[in-house]
Amino acid sequence: MLNEIFEFFKNPEYTELNEDNKTKTRLFFTLTAITVAFSLLLGMLAGLITSIVGYDYEGHAVMDLFEAYSPVLLFFLVVIVAPVIEEFIFRGPLGFFKNSKHFKYAFYTSVLLFGVIHIGNFQNIDDYYWLIPVLVAPQISAGIFLGFIRTKLGLVWSMLLHAAHNLILIGPFIIMKLLDIPFE
Repeated sequence: MLNEIFEFFKNPEYTELNEDNKTKTRLFFTLTAITVAFSLLLGMLAGLITSIVGYDYEGHAVMDLFEAYSPVLLFFLVVIVAPVIEEFIFRGPLGFFKNSKHFKYAFYTSVLLFGVIHIGNFQNIDDYYWLIPVLVAPQISAGIFLGFIRTKLGLVWSMLLHAAHNLILIGPFIIMKLLDIPFE
């Protein structure tokens, strides 16, 4: 599967799979596991690099959300609203390039813009602009997998993958907040 995704990334083409729901579901769960694994690995690598250079994550937008909103609202925003809106914005337009020789550029642009929009999560970055590619590497990676599933199965599947990704990564913190367990 990773080789197929890597080949797609090297030369992205919009080719929908005409598979049964069982096969689509299996692909979805496999991609969910891969996407989360890459996000975790790249996040840990970013954490290691930022700790070495002295960058402080304090003031990260996600932490601000946890402080400002209830667990139910957090779940709604992070697992439902953000995936739907972001997929419409970043993967939705890929359908317009389905039969275009420019699909490759539309795909790469969507991946990069998805990473760029997440720069806003980092507040005290003034002296660390050079770290931006490291900091948004997990989102760029996720953008590749979301674009892959978008072109293979459709926009709804990319929304579901995005929601599952966010739920797996943020869900434990939402539960901790619900149970009033400190996570600092």
